[in-house]
Amino acid sequence: MGLKLEKTKYTGVFYRENIDSEKVYYIRYKKYGKSVTEKIGTSKEGITAAYCSKIRAKQTSIERLKDEAPLSKKEIPTFDQMANEYFELKHDKPDNENNKGRYRNHLKAVLGNLKLNEIDSDIVNNLIKKKKTEVSPKTNKKYAPKTINDMINLTGTIFNYAIKQKELKVNNPVVNHKVEKLKVDNDRERYLDSNEIKKLIEYLENREGKDYVNEYIMLFVKISLSTGARLTSVLTITKADVNLNQETITIKNHKSNRTYTGHIHKSLKLLLEKRMQGLSPIDYLISGTPNILSRTAINKVLQPIFNELFNQGLANDDYKRRVVIHTLRHTFASLLAINGTPIYTIKKLMDHSDINQTMRYAKLQPEAGASAVKELKIWM
Repeated sequence: MGLKLEKTKYTGVFYRENIDSEKVYYIRYKKYGKSVTEKIGTSKEGITAAYCSKIRAKQTSIERLKDEAPLSKKEIPTFDQMANEYFELKHDKPDNENNKGRYRNHLKAVLGNLKLNEIDSDIVNNLIKKKKTEVSPKTNKKYAPKTINDMINLTGTIFNYAIKQKELKVNNPVVNHKVEKLKVDNDRERYLDSNEIKKLIEYLENREGKDYVNEYIMLFVKISLSTGARLTSVLTITKADVNLNQETITIKNHKSNRTYTGHIHKSLKLLLEKRMQGLSPIDYLISGTPNILSRTAINKVLQPIFNELFNQGLANDDYKRRVVIHTLRHTFASLLAINGTPIYTIKKLMDHSDINQTMRYAKLQPEAGASAVKELKIWM
């Protein structure tokens, strides 16, 4: 409104004096969840603060009744409306394009045209049951458990967004185990040994194609092997995150919404110096622009290379032995363990939230502690 209002002794009732020294009264209350200020009248018209208080009480009561009205009488948005609004809000997030594709390919046809209060756990469970039997057109295989769990998670996320932003009293159909997630075995055993890393680097160095593609792919691989950062974390490293003097990189952990410090291997430093020339502080290293390169773009280039070099004869669903982008992170931790790095140091470098996530690498330290035992003074 832009007018300075004076308080009265009544809650939510205000006034201002006009040029004729008359008091002009206003009330303030919540309407559709937002604060509104409404003019009631002037003292010349017989309006008093007490009268305004009664009007405000009546309006507040009406709004409360509206909020408690049955869902059928409220304007409930469709799942598609809330999904599009959510994606628009998250347009600058690294996983947004993947989520949009996931919604478009798997959820929209079944849930899109339904209003939120029409979607229950039975509908979602039937959708998931159907997806378990479907075959992906990309891989010609059934969808992996993680892919289906991603569908469930996205459904719940959009519902939570709608409930919070629209103050809707609808139920999220996937919470409280109403929709059971599939069991996923993510414990990849595959990592690259030193000879395989050399093979990969030599392949990239001698790879024919566009120079700028080879440059960012090589940079991505070396940063991943040098820091163990996750795919999205590597894609969101900016020039400002790199400190060449201290040989450190500030890495964003998007899973836990925090940052941690990675260290620059000597083989990476010259490549970083070259890449950073001409970039502004807000430019991302991998894309070379203020825009984040998508996960899909990096995967389309790297996965065929991994398949050619390391995955010959392996099934697409052989998650333990196939080399994928996440293998680079697993390689970083595995080689640290093999070199005798303490588990708690590996935990810090991987930015694991729980030491149990790191303990799987302990088995790669077969000689760990052997020298310490030999030095014990236990014999007289």
